[in-house]
Amino acid sequence: MGLTIGMNETAKKRTMVPEGNHVARCISIIDLGTADSEWQGTVKKRTRVLLTFEFPEHTAVFKEEDGPQPLGRSVTYTASLSQKATLRNHLQSWRGRAFTAEELVKFDLVNVLGQPCLASVQHVTNDSGKTTDKITGLSSLPKGLECPEPSVTPWSYNIEDHPKNWDKVPAWAREDILASDTYQAQVTNTEPTNQEETIVDDVPF
Repeated sequence: MGLTIGMNETAKKRTMVPEGNHVARCISIIDLGTADSEWQGTVKKRTRVLLTFEFPEHTAVFKEEDGPQPLGRSVTYTASLSQKATLRNHLQSWRGRAFTAEELVKFDLVNVLGQPCLASVQHVTNDSGKTTDKITGLSSLPKGLECPEPSVTPWSYNIEDHPKNWDKVPAWAREDILASDTYQAQVTNTEPTNQEETIVDDVPF
């Protein structure tokens, strides 16, 4: 064979969600906590949340015994409702209306858990040539368009409620959570410092 190599033919190829707008539903929300984040040489504290969406019209076989299962894609957001925050823009287009002054002060993100939406997907290629299917926008479902019921019961993980639903959190997300200031404060009973604006309280979706 020498030094000539190629792709392993037995390797599983990722099934991509096609580009365009697709019916989807939020099936999980994970509190990733507050941690240092570097942007253009500046380090600051950032609180993040992870939302996962299920695409019922697009499936793949992950385990033969389970048959075809809906594809799921996740988006990590800064937990902020500031004017330029991606989360705020996505939520407003998803809900079909702007936030009220009261909602901008207190909004419980769990209100969107289990809610259907129309997700915009783009295929993005990075510098190393790897292409991924990325959710770039959310909007409300057009009138008359329905989203099938989720294949799993929607769930959320909040560091303050640890270990509730900890077993459902993927391994890579667990690493981020365990390293966060929020988790460390939880286990040591101290307050995290310089926390970004977070989303709290209860307002209807």
